[in-house]
Amino acid sequence: MPPSPEPSTRTVDRSLFSIIVPIYNEEETLEELSRRITLLFDKLDFDACEAVIVNDGSQDESEEMIRAIIGRDPRFRGVFLSRNFGHQAAVSVGLHYARGSVIAVIDGDLQDPPETVLSLIAVLDRGADVAYGVRRRRKESWVKRSTYWLFYRLLASVSPVQIPLDAGDFCCMTRQVVDALNSLPENRRFVRGLRSWVGFRQVRVEFERDARFAGTTKYSWSKLIRLAYDGIFSLSGLPIKIMQITGFASAALSLILGLGYFIASFLAESPPGFPTLVISVWLLGGLQVFFLGILGEYIHRAYEQSLGRPVAIVREVLEAAEP
Repeated sequence: MPPSPEPSTRTVDRSLFSIIVPIYNEEETLEELSRRITLLFDKLDFDACEAVIVNDGSQDESEEMIRAIIGRDPRFRGVFLSRNFGHQAAVSVGLHYARGSVIAVIDGDLQDPPETVLSLIAVLDRGADVAYGVRRRRKESWVKRSTYWLFYRLLASVSPVQIPLDAGDFCCMTRQVVDALNSLPENRRFVRGLRSWVGFRQVRVEFERDARFAGTTKYSWSKLIRLAYDGIFSLSGLPIKIMQITGFASAALSLILGLGYFIASFLAESPPGFPTLVISVWLLGGLQVFFLGILGEYIHRAYEQSLGRPVAIVREVLEAAEP
């Protein structure tokens, strides 16, 4: 999404700052993460600050470490999910539990530097409602960099909503934007896409993305593919359009071939029909199965939504005191 023209300077409500951190098996980074968030709080000129750490069903020592952090610093709150629901679900739960007038979202692996939040808030002070981070460079393998690059551009090209290129969930938002996001009923959420969909004044902020502080990535290829599915199917009607265009093209091609064979039957001996029959059956059968899969994806998503299940189940909320 291109930068919006900046209006006159305004100061955002500084009554409470919230930062949401989804966590899944991040025992190697939690101590450093809490240290840097504490340093960030000390630099902010807000009346109060809170960190909402959403534990997404971690299987390591993350939960015990989160409890210890909350015991040391009452500005930290813990939201423990009943199992692993996924990164986007954890972010969505955090948005519901964050109480701030300004809310930031940041990953728990420290690839998005907490210190950059100061730059994001400065953009909000200049009139933006959303300040989202755009990564200059990704410190990952060229395969993942290329895949991300392709996905963002594909999504931007097929979605009627302007999706920022190379922007993740790292951002700062005003309370009004978060309330709008929380009002959306989807249970299969692609947060950065929904953030663009709700509108408001959104401004990009470029930053240098760090390498992972410790441990290994928890986003496997299967999870990345699922995230891409959520983005494309929730924000674009492209798959249905592909079905319509391909179906029309197949019908037109069949008509042309049929007309050609009809004319050939008058001019010369008819060509053998077995190869043509086999190719046609395989082609049309493959297209039908492919299209049924696309329709099935939409139907399955509609069915999931009709069940009315929540994005995630919260097992426990832990806080030492009111911020």
